[in-house]
Amino acid sequence: MEQLPSMWRTELLHPLSVHFPLALLFTGSLLFLFVVILRKNRTAAFLRPASRLLLWLGVVTAWIAVYTGNQADSEVTRSLCDPTVLELHEVLAYRMAYIFSAAVVLESLPFLVKIKAKLTTALTVIICALLIAGCGYLTYVGHLGASLVYQQAAGVYQPSDNCKEFE
Repeated sequence: MEQLPSMWRTELLHPLSVHFPLALLFTGSLLFLFVVILRKNRTAAFLRPASRLLLWLGVVTAWIAVYTGNQADSEVTRSLCDPTVLELHEVLAYRMAYIFSAAVVLESLPFLVKIKAKLTTALTVIICALLIAGCGYLTYVGHLGASLVYQQAAGVYQPSDNCKEFE
């Protein structure tokens, strides 16, 4: 009689960790863009720390997702029909994590160093561009991940024809 494989297999830690950066980075980016648009509004003063916290947590969890993805790579690669999708998924995930990391570091810069007002405006534009680019990468990396799971069954257990292992 066959047994179901453990839910705590290495390749399953990655799908458990990827949803945190998705939610945190998208929400943090949207809040930051709202802060820039509403900069004179009193709401902006409240949203700025919230966006900063979400972006920091998002970057930390993005690097955790990259790490768990690297752990799953060795298990998943053997079962894929087209491993180039996995390679592209990995390369773009690194780029996305670096882009958001750069945005978070630049966003924290005014707290670490005194910066002139003109430079702060340029820095805000650069941060907005990085966040928008990062969200684009995040969307495409997620699409590639879904393609790996739903089109190539990456890390998915496929039961036997008679499903005996569920009895």
